[in-house]
Amino acid sequence: MGTDSLLLFRQSLVKFYKNYETIILLMVKFIIVTLSLTTINTAIGVSVSANNLWVTMGIASIGAVVQPSTILCVLMGIVVFQLLNISLILGAVVAVICILSYVMYIRLFTQETILIMLTLLLIPTGTVYLVPLVAPLFFGIGGIGGIMFGCLFYYTFDQFHFLMSNKISELSIDTIELVVMTIADNTLFNTEMLATITVLSIVYTIVYVIKIQPIDYASYIAVGIGGVINVLGFLISHILLGVNINIATTILFTILSVAVGCIFVFMSVVLDYSRAEMVQFEDESNYYYVKVVPKIEVNAKQAKTQKVYGGQFDDQQESL
Repeated sequence: MGTDSLLLFRQSLVKFYKNYETIILLMVKFIIVTLSLTTINTAIGVSVSANNLWVTMGIASIGAVVQPSTILCVLMGIVVFQLLNISLILGAVVAVICILSYVMYIRLFTQETILIMLTLLLIPTGTVYLVPLVAPLFFGIGGIGGIMFGCLFYYTFDQFHFLMSNKISELSIDTIELVVMTIADNTLFNTEMLATITVLSIVYTIVYVIKIQPIDYASYIAVGIGGVINVLGFLISHILLGVNINIATTILFTILSVAVGCIFVFMSVVLDYSRAEMVQFEDESNYYYVKVVPKIEVNAKQAKTQKVYGGQFDDQQESL
């Protein structure tokens, strides 16, 4: 496939997405919420109503049309409600975690909260590297918090089956100690979780910082370097901290994540860096030096590339 054919293919996909953007976004959010509810039901596995297909579809349908922060609060409420029916102590501890996550992050970063659900869903599949490699291309530095709380929720949920296999319905000091220490040992004192959060946060930061630099192909370079740092980070964690990971699998999924990240960059915008220009202008308060990079668009009839300067100025420029 030649360059022109590839650009035409991209252009047709972008056109299709723009024509059906609302429907596509609703479907994506519906799938994410449905998978999140399935994860909750699997972790807890006791609520008849929450496992009901129609209830799940209804909640997912509502989640598709509201803000990510809203549906996340609903999901946390479902978790706490189900756990309170099993154990008041376990429900109370999880409620504290949910409240802290809302106060410290969700209410402040309403859009980035989608990263909490994505991190929670992708960790068990081994593809969580997608989050720090792709998310910085579209979200701000605050997305790091989404990774942190996503990991926290995953490693907390991971202990539900063990706790429920013990008698935790009783209100006693022993029950409180068992619940608190089990969750603390698997989160705050869990080397694997702390190493995962650290590596993923570093990768996210590096990708974000490089992406905003005024250099050619900054986004592609950011994703590539992020992939290398990701592999090195988990390799160091495995050697020095004894974190239980499969190096071969980590390398494989990192390469796949880098490929997905590059595809997202390519689909977002294609720039002709060979025709970049420096523009200088001023207003009453400031003097500006701006790097203008024209977009590349293919004419389907003539099958040739051309510079496109139309549209808003800030969509075509990268500030120095």
